[in-house]
Amino acid sequence: MVAASFLPFDEAVSALKNDNVPFVTSETIPLHQAAQRIVAADIIAPFDVPSYDNSSMDGYAIRYEDVAHCQHFELIGNAFAGHPFNGQWQRGSCIRIMTGAPVPDGFDTVIMQEQASEEKTEQRSTISFTSEIKPFQNVRKQGEDIQSGTALFTQGARLKATDIGLLASIGIGRVRVFEPLKVAILSTGDELCDPGNIKGPNQIYDTNRFTIRAMLENLAFEVIDFGIVPDCPDLLTQTFSNALANADVIISSGGVSVGEADHTRTILNELGNMQFWKVAIKPGKPFAYGHFHSCTSDGHPKRFFGLPGNPVSSVVTLHQLALPALRKLAGEQVEAPQLQYLPLASAISKKPGRLEFVRASIETSSSGTQVKPLQGQGSGILSTFSSSCGYIVLEADGSNWQENDLVPYLPFDQALS
Repeated sequence: MVAASFLPFDEAVSALKNDNVPFVTSETIPLHQAAQRIVAADIIAPFDVPSYDNSSMDGYAIRYEDVAHCQHFELIGNAFAGHPFNGQWQRGSCIRIMTGAPVPDGFDTVIMQEQASEEKTEQRSTISFTSEIKPFQNVRKQGEDIQSGTALFTQGARLKATDIGLLASIGIGRVRVFEPLKVAILSTGDELCDPGNIKGPNQIYDTNRFTIRAMLENLAFEVIDFGIVPDCPDLLTQTFSNALANADVIISSGGVSVGEADHTRTILNELGNMQFWKVAIKPGKPFAYGHFHSCTSDGHPKRFFGLPGNPVSSVVTLHQLALPALRKLAGEQVEAPQLQYLPLASAISKKPGRLEFVRASIETSSSGTQVKPLQGQGSGILSTFSSSCGYIVLEADGSNWQENDLVPYLPFDQALS
């Protein structure tokens, strides 16, 4: 059973999804800057791609119906990409054609050059073919990639690298996208020290802020780093105020548990309102979400996400709870992740009560593919992420799974790449 004070994971995800709407306005940017940006208006194809029938091979273009009564085809010209053949088709004729060149009217089939032989005389050249010919082979038809009027991308789509090439293929040089969501990040705790500095005997290096920043920048958020804030309420309040003046969202790491020095929740309740705290997941129980009194230019209360201080808990809660909400705030259409079901490579158990995200790797052998839970699942063992490629997702009420049991598996996505 889930403890009464813990919000079930599914309810937390639903609450975050329903509570957040896009915060950002749009801008028009050059195409080469648009990778990983979110489309702000539907993009419609203005013409067919390819815009004409063209050859997918270097070879010879013929008319297929001639194959039944011709063994030798008279060569009457050439077609190159950018330099089409301008003559007319004649029965029993062929042309030399290069990859990408338009297939002229009257021709409809291309035979690759390796399957052709040429005989030359002073008067003419004839071509014969050494393999079976199929109608319309090696011809890329007009519109087979994109048809005019097709909605290539709808508002809220995130543009991948290959999408940029697709937009280039229809001549689009500038794209209307949403401006990046501005996210302030900070870590709290007297024990923290920045990498590159010499740490004291009772200090540890701050890993969370660097991981959080990398994950956010993988998704093209604009990150504003406010560094490490000591366990001092006045300094924390001042940092939050500075962050609110510059960002739409604040993400803090640490300071949301029940310790005497965990001031973040107290200050959030002074500057805004806590929506919920403690989610029934492992790792990552102390996850806080709230609204600030301070608003965006459109009147939306700015948001707060408080992540746990343990490194793995910080990653999992950012990845599974905060990021879907942040992506929606940024204007993206967010789909529910698709689970795969794979057999376990080894038995696994847990205490009932919380949904558990277990770092895992994939093993493939002659007997098939299995998912393997890795050793070292503690919330402070960040190194396990480097050797894992996804999560086994164990239901809250379950306790034991045996080898070869089918379990839900969630591959890592772009945020963790």
